[in-house]
This record gives sequence, C-alpha cells and structure tokens, in this order.
Amino acid sequence: MVSVQDATITNDNEHHDDYALPTPPSITETLPLPATPIVTSRDKAWIRGVNVGGWLTLERYIVPYQFAITSCHLRGDFCWYADALGAPPVTHPDYQLCSDVRDTCEPVQKPNVYGNMDYPFDEYNLGAAFPDPRIGAQWLDYHFRYFLSRSDLERLVDAKVTHVRIPIPHWIMGDVQDGEPWIVGSRWRYFLRALGWCRELGLKVWPDIHTAPGSQNGFDNSGQQLPGVSCRGWADEPHNVARSLTVIRDVVDEIVREGYGDVVTGFGLLNEPFKDCPRDVYLNFIDQGLDIVREALGPETAVYVSDLFSAMSFNDGSWWLDPSRYNHTYLDSHYYHVFAEHPRALSPRQHIAYTCQSEYHARLSDSGSASCCYTDAPVYNATPSVDGVQRLIGEWSAATDTLPVAMLDTIMAHIATHGTALRMNRTLSTARQDFLRHFVHAQMVAYEAADVGVGAGWFYWTLKMEGGAFAEWDFLRGVEEGWIVLPASHHTPAQAEFGTCYEIVFQTDDDPSIIDEFPPPTDDDANNWQGVVLDDDVVVSHGQSLLSGGGGRKQYNDSISENDTAGRVPTIPSHQTPSHWMLGTVLLILLVVGAGWRWQRQRSTKQADYEQIEEVGITV
Repeated sequence: MVSVQDATITNDNEHHDDYALPTPPSITETLPLPATPIVTSRDKAWIRGVNVGGWLTLERYIVPYQFAITSCHLRGDFCWYADALGAPPVTHPDYQLCSDVRDTCEPVQKPNVYGNMDYPFDEYNLGAAFPDPRIGAQWLDYHFRYFLSRSDLERLVDAKVTHVRIPIPHWIMGDVQDGEPWIVGSRWRYFLRALGWCRELGLKVWPDIHTAPGSQNGFDNSGQQLPGVSCRGWADEPHNVARSLTVIRDVVDEIVREGYGDVVTGFGLLNEPFKDCPRDVYLNFIDQGLDIVREALGPETAVYVSDLFSAMSFNDGSWWLDPSRYNHTYLDSHYYHVFAEHPRALSPRQHIAYTCQSEYHARLSDSGSASCCYTDAPVYNATPSVDGVQRLIGEWSAATDTLPVAMLDTIMAHIATHGTALRMNRTLSTARQDFLRHFVHAQMVAYEAADVGVGAGWFYWTLKMEGGAFAEWDFLRGVEEGWIVLPASHHTPAQAEFGTCYEIVFQTDDDPSIIDEFPPPTDDDANNWQGVVLDDDVVVSHGQSLLSGGGGRKQYNDSISENDTAGRVPTIPSHQTPSHWMLGTVLLILLVVGAGWRWQRQRSTKQADYEQIEEVGITV
C-alpha cells in the first residue's frame, strides 16, 4: 500500500511494477527550469500532447464503471466490472467482480439533474452518494492509483508525444467547505507519482485547474452538472473567484516544494469557463493567475487560458501581446464535432472540410485556430504575435457522430440492467479507421496553423477510454490501430508531413455509410448553444455561407455586421492562396451535389440501429 508522510510518497508494497513509484527528486532538482521557449519558425518545437482525462478529475463517459456504484460500494465492500480502467490487478486481495455479487448489491440510483433515475452523474453527486466519505475516498483511491500506469506514458513517448495535460480539480489540495461533498482522497500523491514518471521519460506536464467553486460552465467536467450552462455561478461570487486563485497558488507552491518545477513547464488557469463570464472579472482573474504561477514556477513558465469559446474576441491587436509580460502564454480553444446536430450529420469529407474552414480560417470563424492573435488585428490579421500570446488547441478528438451524453444514458442503463457497459467490445471497420486517420491528420495541420504563424500546438482528448462506445476519443487505441500517427519530428509541422488541410480532403473516401449518427437526426437541436448552423456550402473554401447566415456561428455573423457595415464578405487573409479557392470550387462540385439526400438516408436507414440501442429502456 502507498502511504503519505508529510506530503512525501513512500512505497510500502506495490503489486505491480507498472505502478511503482519513481525515484524522488533530490534537493538539487527542486529549482524550476525554463519552459520550452518559443523559437523561430526554422527551429520551432511543436507542442504535441495528450490529455489524461477522467483520472484525477473524473468524467463519466470516460470511466462509466467508476460511477456505477452499488449498495455494496457504500458499505465498503467494493467490486469491479470487467475491463474497468481504475480496477486493481485481479491478483489484488481486494479484487472481486461485480458480476459475482449482483444478487446482493443493488445499483445506487436517484433522480439526476434532468429528473431521470440514474447513477451519480458527476463527482459532486458521486461524493454525495457515500454516507461515509472515508469509504468514498477508499473507492476513488483505487482509481487514482491504477488508472494511469507508467507503461501508458511510455507508449506516449514511443508515439512522439511531447507533453501531457493533466486536469485536476479545485479541491485536490483539500479546499472543501461545509456542505460540499467533494472527496479529496489521494489524488495529489498520485499526481506527484505521475510527475516523477514524466521526468524519467522526458515528458513535460501542463496541468490545468479543471473545475471551479460554483461551476465555471455548468458542465459535468466542472465537477457538477447544473440545469443550465453558465459561468455566473463562479464569476458572480467573488469568494469563488478568490478560492480559484488560492487553489492555483497552493498547487504551484506545492509543486515547487516537492521538487517538480522542472517537469511542470506549463499551467492552465481554468478549463472552459462559459462564454457568459463577465469579461472584466475573467481578464482580472487570468492576469492575477499568470502572476501567481510565474512567482512560483518561474518567469518562463508557459501559461494557457481559455478563450471563452470565442478566440476572435481576444484578437484586438493589444491583448497579451506585450513580450515583457506575456511571452510563453497561450489562448486555448477546444474543438469537437459531436456536440451539435449539424456537424454530426456531415459526410467524411465534409467533416474534414469543416475543420479546414470553421476551425482554422482567420476570418471564417469566431474561434478558429487562426482567428487570434495578431499585432495588426482586427483589420488585417496578417502579422502574428511572436513573443506575446499564441494559440493552443488544448482539446480535440477524432469523434464525429455520437453525442456522448445520449449514448451514455444507454450505457449506464445497460450496466444497471445487465452488469456490463453497452458496446464495450465495439470494433472500428477498416473504412472508418481510414477516415479517422485522415481526419486526425487534418486536425493536426489545421490546429498547428503553421502557414499563419500563430499556432504553438495541441493536446488530444483523451489518453484512453473505458470500452469501445467512444473509441474515437481513445488516443492509445488510435495509436495501436494506426489511425493516430504523429509527425516523426516535433520540429516538423504536420503540414509538411501530411499535406495541406485541403489536400487531405481529396485523400479521403467520402463514404457516408461509415457515419453512424447518434442520436437520430433531428431538426430541433435545443442544446446547440454553440450556434453551429451548417449548410452544404460549408465545404466551399471562401466560406461565404459561414459569414452570411447560411451556415456557421451566429456570434461571428454578429461581429461581421459590426466590422463590415456594408454587408460585404470580408477579404480572405493573404495566406489563403488562389489555389484554395479553386479547391473550394471543386469541393462544391464533388460534395454538395447529392448532399441533400444524405440527411434523409441517415434518417431512414439508421432507425433500426437506434431502436436496438434504445431497447435498454432509456429514451435518448
């Protein structure tokens, strides 16, 4: 068993070498070293990282079994489901299968935030489910100890990964106030263990504070799913903002005290605060957070901050561009295709074209990778920041067509009814893997934005997944199956190895049969807070539909009306060459013709599949 004495890990008895503790740092290693410097384009070292999601900040779609607790768990009589990622080795004396005790262990369910009977939805409710928080801590400690192994990190190194981003909750250092059910457990000791492994393997660690008191967004990844999405539960309470700053200080101070300042070369201040955050509150928070991090870890430490889901709103020609204060800073965006109905319905080539258009262009999206940060903004967007803030894509995946929360409803219901997660052994066809490989390459190229000069790199979400339902999110599986391949050198931009984003479109077989949209297509997308409305013209390289109301994000259409009162389509930046226009014309011919019937085809041909999935008794 692992024990802690004065915040120092000691190794009493490990059951498997893959989880053994690294050699602790010596006193001579306690001073922080400079983060990777931003260098010229001739010798640029790209950030190519992977998130360790679902580990120290649990998310149910990553580890559904960890939330599928029973009455036996509440008594401390733990059991595990086969293939659970956080389970101890089968040789562990505490290990037993839940399938062996189903007759005596009842699922622990209660109404969730939507009024449906369910297992705990998030960490807040998972902690609240345990009458004795000490038992809850014991249950979670198995997960913290066994979810991440040293061999996982070795596989990242073999895949040419340079960085890992580790989400940590705001209560990791024990900030739990009266009435809050957060379970602290041993997260910190295993975080330190991971830092030791990363030092030995040469990986840089960029943790981020993933949650906030009051919830910074209302998502389950904030620790607590709320009825509505908003930043105001955090931002409108000065006490909550102050707590977040205190957490940042406590974490970075302890990292230095433990001697890992050379490993933690970057730090994220707060994950995904929602776009309704009062701007003055947020800007003041990140300025203070920047100072706190660098006071502890050193002035060269990288600091990355969320874009409030609108990177372009920061592109004013002045924000964080002063190199004397804002060198090695990054504006962080997260891109996914699965959280709105229209993107989920795109064909393979359209998915990639959408990446090339909406998630890249400097003027075709309010949050594209090239939409910030320029010294001559917002008029020209031609001169990128070099020593001030740059762009970072902190989360993206290969998922295209399955809404996690909808599929997760059926997965949890299947566990309660049958004792196993739905689609646990799902496989990916050769045709789908081929598309995923091109989709991944296109995203790497678009998010690095090498031809523009504002991008610094990216982090894939996420390291691994429990089961096959969400296989496209699983980095290690992607590497193993060959649909995730990184450039051979971190000094070579992805575009130099894989081609331009548009060229990758033509390399992709546009077979609509490999798209398996779930839930069924609908014209009513009530949860589309992103404002994503697409039409067939999304594939045209000039992107007029994204600017004029035919498609794209309404928020950006509003900003165009402010900057272009005549209603003209703005000029495409100079780095968009005439060949891109020609490619767009060809794309229009190849992809738009017949696109209308795809939607109806999906509606009619997938119903049997949906009905089969829904047989478990949950309406999605």
